[in-house]
Amino acid sequence: MQVNKKLLALAIIGLIDAAYLTVVHYTKLPLYCPSGGVVNCVQVTTSSLSTVAGIPIALGGLVWFLGLLAIVFLIPKIKAFRNIWIMLGLAGVAYSIVGQLILGEICEYCVLLDIVILLSVYLLIRHRNDN
Repeated sequence: MQVNKKLLALAIIGLIDAAYLTVVHYTKLPLYCPSGGVVNCVQVTTSSLSTVAGIPIALGGLVWFLGLLAIVFLIPKIKAFRNIWIMLGLAGVAYSIVGQLILGEICEYCVLLDIVILLSVYLLIRHRNDN
């Protein structure tokens, strides 16, 4: 089995970032990020838009990247799962971007997750026929 190393690297970066945001959400540990001006992670991650039905968006990101690992290692040939995962990732990025636009503030950790998801989706689409 050939592992897509770029997807694996993106999955690890995304897991670390999403895990950090999830831990901060549940433990109320300080978030290491600027807290003034346009970049204000605390405002973004504690806003009403940071959760859906009481579930933090960061936790959704963590689950998404775990699913990406499954695609990389376990089920690369199941196109339906991969396609659903692409749609969920794009929906999550859209929600994140719209939320940050509504708030008028940016979270650098959230933007990193958005970029990593978009790059992952690009690679998933680009290499959809490699397996």
